[in-house]
Amino acid sequence: MLVGCKCGTCGAPVLVAFTGKRQFLELLNIDSSGQLRRGKHKVASATVQLGKQPPDMLPPGWPLPVGKTEVWVLTSTSGAAPMSNADRERPYRQLAERLAQISWPLTGVGVSCGEL
Repeated sequence: MLVGCKCGTCGAPVLVAFTGKRQFLELLNIDSSGQLRRGKHKVASATVQLGKQPPDMLPPGWPLPVGKTEVWVLTSTSGAAPMSNADRERPYRQLAERLAQISWPLTGVGVSCGEL
């Protein structure tokens, strides 16, 4: 994908997955000036659901085409989180099901963006 692409057809990923809420929260808790959000402005982990994220959960300045690149938050790969194996595996299985729906190789993918 070219830096600054907005069209989503020149190599933008179809899916992006974060393994753990913490990694996704690192993006959400940086404001548009690059400063760490604190206090009431900080996004709490309880507000992030596992699985596919709605577009309104993406941070300001998200560099990938909203609506064309799906963002997923998966459970941490650490076994320290207190959950059953079924709960830990569920988001990965959902992502695998979604990935199986995407035909490969992708068609209509160009190498340059008309909307730079």
